[in-house]
Amino acid sequence: MPRQRKGTTSKRKDGSWWARLIYFDDHGKHHDLRRRAENKTEANDLREDLLEQYDRGGSRLFAAENKTFADLCDYFEEHYLIEPVYHEGRKIAGFRSFTSQKWRLATLKEHFGPKRLRSLTHEDLRAFRVNRLQTPMKWRKGARSIASVNRELALLRRMLNVAQSQGWILQTPFKAGDPLISIADEKQRERILTREEETRLLGACEGKAKHLRSIIIAALDTGCRQGELLKLKWRDIDFESRTIVIQAFNTKTMRERNLALTTRLYVELQKLWQASDQSPDALVFGIQDNVKRSFQTVRKNAGLPDLRFHDLRHTAATRLVSLHMPLTEVGRVLGQTQPQTTYRYTNLTVDTASRAAEAFNAFASEASVEITIEATATVN
Repeated sequence: MPRQRKGTTSKRKDGSWWARLIYFDDHGKHHDLRRRAENKTEANDLREDLLEQYDRGGSRLFAAENKTFADLCDYFEEHYLIEPVYHEGRKIAGFRSFTSQKWRLATLKEHFGPKRLRSLTHEDLRAFRVNRLQTPMKWRKGARSIASVNRELALLRRMLNVAQSQGWILQTPFKAGDPLISIADEKQRERILTREEETRLLGACEGKAKHLRSIIIAALDTGCRQGELLKLKWRDIDFESRTIVIQAFNTKTMRERNLALTTRLYVELQKLWQASDQSPDALVFGIQDNVKRSFQTVRKNAGLPDLRFHDLRHTAATRLVSLHMPLTEVGRVLGQTQPQTTYRYTNLTVDTASRAAEAFNAFASEASVEITIEATATVN
């Protein structure tokens, strides 16, 4: 069995100093790696550095010495960036947000593509973050959000973790400095729909966008995510018990939940059922992908250009809280496992603020009465 590695330093006839690493890879193939140095001290340092790298990363680290970020992108796309794979209702591979991740991967590849993996630094990642935050959105006006850049950085972190697990880099540059992903810095949406705005929005669901009416009502009356609604099948609807089953593999948290139908949603779904071919395996709303374009048209016609579809879920949660439903129960309706996540969807409404002011007034009044009593007692 040949010795796995050996490091030396030497001085050539031309006076140059060299560090040398001789090693055998996993297949027993001999390799001779050399690095030029300015002097003997630097050569010794380079030799020790090569030995340390070999001891930490093995021969695979040096085999991947010239791999670029573009190489990592190709590998990640082939082996990891695939459509979700489920087994017994659980996701075992791939991404539920498959399409969005492909766009993010393209952005990362464009920015880092030709750069050697092992030359990536924490500063490179920080500069990318700053650059992206200063780059305007292409498809809509306004600055790019911190949340959007965080999603790109999260994918980048996952990719570099894969590179580390493959032995292509010793350590992901994410660990070489301050945290680059801060969820706390993300601006939370506080857009909720008023009753008047809801009326305008539903009234704008006409013509080619007529199909959106039932979907919007479903979002407002269940708090479901858009993806959960669009994946609903007729076998998930029980008109007799007036319930909906949200299948586990269609949810973000991979947990099944049951929801009740409101009267108006029941009526809307009955109309759709009667107009359908009544196949249990057919999609309730008949849409495969998303409703982005039609929703943009409807919100524009309703005079609500700032409204997002996800704000309907936010509105549903806020309405439940305003009716004094406990946060734990609201969380179950929304299909959330963490109380702090539910809290993000609840707004300080005017009604809530008014009740708080009344409570403070009551407290102040009691304090004033106590002071008056004490003052009177002192005088007497």
